[in-house]
Amino acid sequence: MESKTFKSIELDRCTGCYGIFCGQEAIEGGKDVWLSEAVLDVGYESTGERYDKVDDINCPACDVKMDKISDPVQTHIWMEACPQCNKVFLDAGEFTDLKHNTMLDKFRDWRKGLRK
Repeated sequence: MESKTFKSIELDRCTGCYGIFCGQEAIEGGKDVWLSEAVLDVGYESTGERYDKVDDINCPACDVKMDKISDPVQTHIWMEACPQCNKVFLDAGEFTDLKHNTMLDKFRDWRKGLRK
């Protein structure tokens, strides 16, 4: 993991898969910052889709098993949340997808379904 900062957004990014590990405030704050996704979410979406199938992930900070969650608005975005530090892990491309909620995302929600 390497620490990254863009304007007021602070997060950690995996140097292997380019997934993002951060607090919920970084995600919410990043949605309002112009070009934050272009600077922070630099991994390929196809890489993120491959890693999205990995279910058992330990928290990079706490080393406890992370909970599997979905974004409440865009249910096709599957994330992992740490029950101890409350940070989340987003696969490459998911921060960008969260920031831009489009009509195509409604189809993605239907196609992928809810996380089990």
